Amino acid sequence: MFGIFGYVTDSRPRLCSRPLCAKDAEVLLLFDYDARLVELRTLDRVRDANLLELCADHANRFRPPQGWACEDVREERRWNKATETSYATYE
Repeated sequence: MFGIFGYVTDSRPRLCSRPLCAKDAEVLLLFDYDARLVELRTLDRVRDANLLELCADHANRFRPPQGWACEDVREERRWNKATETSYATYE
């Protein structure tokens, strides 16, 4: 591929896609136009410049377009203070 979409980069910090927001991105926002479905997922390790990445605040306030469904399939991260490690729980 040619141009800037031909490779994936991790050189920049992953910031929220909302204009003027300088918070770290934590959530992927995916649209399935055929099914009229919006899905919120935990960030992937590899950054894709074609996907919207939101901070937790903007993801929590997001509302889908009228007539669309929204599924939140994010992993919930919890900290174990005894060992200072995080683990994910699935709902």
